[in-house]
Amino acid sequence: MTRRAVALTGLVLVLLASGCEADRPAARQPRVGPEPSSAATPTAVPLGIAPTSRHSSAPPARPAPVLTVRYRVEVRVDDMTTRSFPGVVHRTLADSRGWRRARFELVSDAHATYTIVIAEASEVDRLCLPYDTFGKYSCQNGPVVAINADRWRSATPEWTGDLATYRQMLINHEVGHLLGQHHPESPQCKVPGQAALLMSQQSTELGGCLPNPWPRGEEIARAARHDEPLAPPYSPPPG
Repeated sequence: MTRRAVALTGLVLVLLASGCEADRPAARQPRVGPEPSSAATPTAVPLGIAPTSRHSSAPPARPAPVLTVRYRVEVRVDDMTTRSFPGVVHRTLADSRGWRRARFELVSDAHATYTIVIAEASEVDRLCLPYDTFGKYSCQNGPVVAINADRWRSATPEWTGDLATYRQMLINHEVGHLLGQHHPESPQCKVPGQAALLMSQQSTELGGCLPNPWPRGEEIARAARHDEPLAPPYSPPPG
């Protein structure tokens, strides 16, 4: 995706549609907790630090600075299932298992320019244009993350975790797009039975992987470089 450069401080976060999560369904399974430590970090090197040989005199690279991303939440549909949306968003984005590990500080701010919206399917389709969300997918589009209320209510048939875990995955996945992260070209996981990559399309298929709502170690390491612009604009899908 083509992205625009963003300043590293005072950043405002507004979630809508662009880089569709294309809800990944999966068969029901027990909720997956934090990923095993073996998958959490690809190496023993501290996050953001380049490995050096024991005899190297070159100083290690400095980690990227913490990037503050400010967002606001909008609930555009009012029912018993969506009233908890703001609280779930705030708790998920503040969780130490999430994008904070990649040196992002996600801060709620009523005046932020980035917005996370939950709305009915027809409005999400409009917010996501020119992406086609077919009345059932969520997306990130520029400064907005648009969450489909039907997915929030019931997840998808392919999702094998519980509903609470699905909601965390949905938020983290779409916010991941806003932070410049993409769908991986590799399978959801290298070996069946492992936790899926967060940015894989878990709403539509799991490929034998376990449902996972949190970014894995390799995803954290990639995002921590801060080399992708925030809030990417529309980019046509390959082909």
